[in-house]
Amino acid sequence: MTKIHSDLASRFGGWVAVAAIMTCVAVPAHAQRAPGDKGREGAARNAALTDQLFLDALENGMSIIVTATINLDHKYPNKDAMIDNSALYTSSRTGTFVIDRTSTSVWKGQRPESFFTVGNDSDFKSGELDRAFYSFTSGGTRYMVYIVAPGTYTLTGGSYKLPRTRAPRAGASRGTGGASRIGQVSFRETKFSEYQMGQEWRNAAYVTETVKSNYCAMAIAGSDQCVQWGTYTDNVTSQGRAAGYYKTTKEVKVDGVEVQAILTTPFASFTARPGEILLVDGLFAENPAPSFTEKGCERIKSDQVNCALTGYDLTRIRALPEDMARANAAARGFPKLGKILTRIQYRELTMAAKLGTEKRDNRQVYFVELRK
Repeated sequence: MTKIHSDLASRFGGWVAVAAIMTCVAVPAHAQRAPGDKGREGAARNAALTDQLFLDALENGMSIIVTATINLDHKYPNKDAMIDNSALYTSSRTGTFVIDRTSTSVWKGQRPESFFTVGNDSDFKSGELDRAFYSFTSGGTRYMVYIVAPGTYTLTGGSYKLPRTRAPRAGASRGTGGASRIGQVSFRETKFSEYQMGQEWRNAAYVTETVKSNYCAMAIAGSDQCVQWGTYTDNVTSQGRAAGYYKTTKEVKVDGVEVQAILTTPFASFTARPGEILLVDGLFAENPAPSFTEKGCERIKSDQVNCALTGYDLTRIRALPEDMARANAAARGFPKLGKILTRIQYRELTMAAKLGTEKRDNRQVYFVELRK
């Protein structure tokens, strides 16, 4: 039994489905990369095994969930758009790219082991079974496909990274801050690598190579016929680089925080029954998703501050049934998944959060807050 087989067995323990799933599960194609024909053959083999996993999961009482997050390639269509909005570069203006790339939302089921994580960093990797086994895009939306145990799933929080940001100051006395009826948000201080792009003058560079040449050491008298050859060497110098200004990239370390919100009040939920294939809307955390006051913050570790939430908001990303045709699963080596997605049904979220008056990128914003 491989590690992923064992993880599946422990996570979905008690299900008759496990025996069947364990016989065919494999690391998905997009989780492995290898060059050349062997790499392509391996990717195709893993895709086929993973494709079978979807079918076996349904036949043995599991559920398949397709949900949505933002499509980064649509929001940042070229390198300039990414750099201008990326805190990976010190010349950036907003830093929103890093937030969007690292933003996740966590849905938890009724069992402790039942949960899944949605976001652009949530592709399957390293046996993390809360990640997506397959994804595809349509316009500004990225769809992610999960295998989950049936049950009711509730959104319980999310996370993202904020380079060049400090944790809030702690205003609460020790042992009194860091939580509210809504929940809490933690700020863990860390270092991020950024890359300063510039230019520097470089003098011309020269390369000296040893070149061997043959010459005729003896020839037949009165003819051009050579009967003995000799060899000599010369040191030849050539210019390897012209003088001028060259682009440089310098790594610099900057302060930042990893933000994680944990909700203790309902935000949204849905229920998946055994064997169902469901399409549900996504809820995406954009900075600043959490609201708090410094008097509700407490430094609990040398590198971490926890704050009591006064509010939390998320952007709702509509999942459209007509987008399922764009999954192109069969053409990408997942024909069984392609057929499965033709049976998908849209499941409306049960929203406990309130609908806000503002919109972000023409998308609705929902929020929970403490009553004043």
